[in-house]
Amino acid sequence: MSDLTLRDVLDFRPDPWHESARVWGQLAQGIDDAAEQLIRGSRDLVHVWPDGRASAAAVGKGEALRAEVSNAYNPAKRVADALEQHAYAMVGLRRQAEEIVASARVAGYRVDMVTGATAPPPSADMAGGLDRASRATESVLQYLPTVVEYARAQDDATANAIAVNVPSPRVGFGTGQLDGVSRGVLEAQAGRSPAEIHAWWESLTPLQQEQALREFPDLVGQLDGIPISDRDVANRTVLERQSDLLQQAFRAANEHPYDHELLPADTRLLLERGRAELASKLRGIDAITSRLNDPNRPEAYLIGFSSDGDGRAIVSVGNPDTAENVLTYVPGTGEQLSSAGGGLKRMDAMAQDAAWAAGGEKTSVVYWYGYDAPDAISDAGGESYAEGGGPVLDRFQSGLRATHDAESPSRNTVLGHSYGSTVIGHAARDSDFDADAVVFVGSPGVGVDHASELAGLRPDQVWATTAKHDIIGLVPDWGSTHGKDPSEADFGARVFRSDPGSFSDMTGAHSAYWEENNTARTNIAEIVTGQAG
Repeated sequence: MSDLTLRDVLDFRPDPWHESARVWGQLAQGIDDAAEQLIRGSRDLVHVWPDGRASAAAVGKGEALRAEVSNAYNPAKRVADALEQHAYAMVGLRRQAEEIVASARVAGYRVDMVTGATAPPPSADMAGGLDRASRATESVLQYLPTVVEYARAQDDATANAIAVNVPSPRVGFGTGQLDGVSRGVLEAQAGRSPAEIHAWWESLTPLQQEQALREFPDLVGQLDGIPISDRDVANRTVLERQSDLLQQAFRAANEHPYDHELLPADTRLLLERGRAELASKLRGIDAITSRLNDPNRPEAYLIGFSSDGDGRAIVSVGNPDTAENVLTYVPGTGEQLSSAGGGLKRMDAMAQDAAWAAGGEKTSVVYWYGYDAPDAISDAGGESYAEGGGPVLDRFQSGLRATHDAESPSRNTVLGHSYGSTVIGHAARDSDFDADAVVFVGSPGVGVDHASELAGLRPDQVWATTAKHDIIGLVPDWGSTHGKDPSEADFGARVFRSDPGSFSDMTGAHSAYWEENNTARTNIAEIVTGQAG
């Protein structure tokens, strides 16, 4: 992995890279010319020397030489292109870094020349904080470490392109076998940013990617920064394997039930709980499998899966990498693998609503059960689940941005229901949270008291709704823990309408936002597609 520093970025000079690219380009052109001459000079050999073992050997050698020379052109050309692209990319990053560093110095900020981290001038601390202009400057300076991160990713991508394409000293161009991707290399990716992971994955050859997917689907499938289509391949393999294991365990747990009557009562209770847990997980797996394989619905992708603990499941309708609008739906209290079927229905409903609202635009909706949710309302009063889930959601959103494959960025919205909104709040307090808008539905609070404290978002893109008869309004006041209700006027969010729900079924009202014809569904679709006024 690259260890480029901010100083290296600022000192970058493109001329040596352009010169190296020119030399490699000349080499590629020379190889192409030589290949053409060799082909012209040897293609008639079989006709002028048609018989005998020596003739066959000469013809075979000629064919091998033609193949090797022909195969050498593409690697040499790829090295030339990689060097040229590196020069232009690094110049762009250098200019960004120069502008930000200049702004920092004018404002009196200290700049770490290794990482790009900045610190405000001591006078700001003495004055008791930053004025509006300084805060605006600081918001720009926070991008500087990201510039360094992109430079490192670019450095790694170029190094990998060179390593893959340079000739082997022993066998030359085009005839050697590239090393496969090891488990250790994949495990090391977990410590890198999604942007760096994406650059590394794209630097692999198709054969290396195929080998990694085949041998280590459990590792590939969980990496944010791997393209969605590849994660889908990996996680379908994981799903199938874990489903087989759970089915075997369930069958074993139900063998010879009459023997269980001889066991102590507490042991029988544990066995019953184990059987019930296995059965519930298999129900969730069946729901996911059915949705993935349903030919009558839009294509779905399995972005993440695990049956460990309460389980995890990340499923999308449509491919976020190619969509113009992407909605990430974060469920709340009580969510488990066993209840994934309900989350998938909401996912499909919101995708259908967005398709109607957006017309020709492509929208992808992600069901993101990627964190440990509170099991019950009594557990939802604490912040520990949000503190654990927030960084995971933050990384997932960065991964969506890194793998998006279109000319312009997608509009990314994150919607949280119930405690899911609290998870979003903890993620969005960081300035690098990668979302264009957030939506809080039936929220107990999002960890802050005002929309402006969600540093990763513009306040006018913070939305909230709570149904009149939603039972969330009757739960204990968690203001000291989760902050103010985002649906209250003084929170500063843009509050939108939802149907009131049933007074006689306030628990049902907490989940009624996705019922047919609920006003909330239309409003959510307009927010997701950027059409809300």
